[in-house]
Amino acid sequence: MRVLIIEDEEPIRVGLQDVLVFHGFDVDSADEGRTGLHKALTGRFDLILLDLMLPGIDGYEICERLRAHDPDQAIIMLTARG
Repeated sequence: MRVLIIEDEEPIRVGLQDVLVFHGFDVDSADEGRTGLHKALTGRFDLILLDLMLPGIDGYEICERLRAHDPDQAIIMLTARG
């Protein structure tokens, strides 16, 4: 299973990546919105873990573009917003 993590906070991104790799997932990641969107649109991922507050393009816009491209793409949105 391939997972893409789009998260700008390095400790969160690295922690998620480490846990997923430990459990046998193939993981790619991006630390900002534009790179994350590019990877999501050009790669094949079973799941995208998407932060909402990102530099460049925010998670809401990334989600909209991904849904327009592939309405069935599995996305879990992450946020630390209160």
